[in-house]
Amino acid sequence: MKKLIVFIFMFLSILSFALEGKVISVADGDTITIQEGKRKYRVRFYGVDAPETKQEYGEDARRYLNSMVYGKVVNVEEKDRDQYGRIVGKVFLDGRDVNLQMVEAGYAWHYKHFAPNEVKYAMGEKSARKDKRGLWAGKKPVAPWNFRRYNKN
Repeated sequence: MKKLIVFIFMFLSILSFALEGKVISVADGDTITIQEGKRKYRVRFYGVDAPETKQEYGEDARRYLNSMVYGKVVNVEEKDRDQYGRIVGKVFLDGRDVNLQMVEAGYAWHYKHFAPNEVKYAMGEKSARKDKRGLWAGKKPVAPWNFRRYNKN
């Protein structure tokens, strides 16, 4: 009985930290803005990194994400805040992990540096690479972190 009470308490505390809001903007393949009541939140996807908008497949990734979530109500499990004050989190639509869906569709990399224990993301990327989905259909996809490093100006 004690374990059940502890589990319920932990589950309710997790829910209390989740955001729920309507997606009002899709900036790129891994950043959205949601509105919860009158408040707006910029959300950077946890554990994944999509191509930059000016990078090959960047606009494709943005369009794919937009078609999936724009105008819909999503839940965000906050993991952190980044240096720009954005929420870094897992985004869920109808209970499905949108971050994972972006990786599985081949429109984002598993960002191992920041989420080394996200095994599903690693497996999703491996599957997308193998089946040449999305950006993996390209000849030599460039990871966004490398693109940013070499295109700072």
